[in-house]
Amino acid sequence: MAREQFGICAEANLHGFVFLINVLDGHHALLRVQLARLHALIQRLSDQFSESNLSAVIAVGAGYWDSLYPSARPQELQSFPPLVVDDLDMPASPFDLLLQIRSDRYDVLHLAAQQCFQLLQPHVEVQEQIHAFRYMDGRDLTGFIDQPGAPKGKRKRELALVSEDNDPLFAGGSYLHFQRYRLDLNRWQQLTQNQQELIMGYKKMDGSFIASAQLSGQSHAVTAALTSEESRVLPLLFQNMPYGQLKVQGMLTLGFSADGRAYLQWLKNRMGQSGQQNYDLLLDYVQADCGAAFFAPSISFMEQEAGL
Repeated sequence: MAREQFGICAEANLHGFVFLINVLDGHHALLRVQLARLHALIQRLSDQFSESNLSAVIAVGAGYWDSLYPSARPQELQSFPPLVVDDLDMPASPFDLLLQIRSDRYDVLHLAAQQCFQLLQPHVEVQEQIHAFRYMDGRDLTGFIDQPGAPKGKRKRELALVSEDNDPLFAGGSYLHFQRYRLDLNRWQQLTQNQQELIMGYKKMDGSFIASAQLSGQSHAVTAALTSEESRVLPLLFQNMPYGQLKVQGMLTLGFSADGRAYLQWLKNRMGQSGQQNYDLLLDYVQADCGAAFFAPSISFMEQEAGL
């Protein structure tokens, strides 16, 4: 049975790093071996600092996959397409690798990042390093609870991990879409709480739905619901975390799925592209500046391809 990367379905953490990485030319074979060793490195640190709840995920970009693993490709792995609807813009920024490391201790997070890049450094160039954090017990920087009713336990695995029946070679892996959104905090804070709740479709205090008589079809709760046009549940597991400094802040969105098409369907729903007349009103206050598609293979697959 394939061993998945434990960071895919791990519980939320206090701190996180996301590294967006490109690989040096001609280093594909050597990198395959190092990627297969990452899990053992993280597992050793996790055992040493068990209270830190350390976890990590390494994912390979859609445009780089064939260079790293030319023998086989996940069936639904496609590059992130730039999406534009009227003045809504979801840009694409392809990268070869994405490495996410999370922990409840910042010092352990820092140590893990150092050791991971001692392993990878001769073969890669880090394009971006983004520090994310848990905010106010699971809220995003709008002040609202992120993902009220998020899946738990076994349901996470069902949503995020490719099954043996659907794609045996890539079972235990997960399709990953990454976006970074910037929040116009000054404009958002000028709204009253009632105005914010009408945009979100949720109560700010507890994340419950606002009254149905007030619930707009353009609210975030409606447009970002995890359903397709045919009312099919979209298999998505989000690991979102806020990031920011004084002048720039927002949300990192990482959507893991057993279905490589689910995230783009969800995003098009928010933009009003999928039979909906209206877009998510929250998009008036947040702007995506980065988007990319990856696949996070199982540990078993990475070790097999590296000959370990």
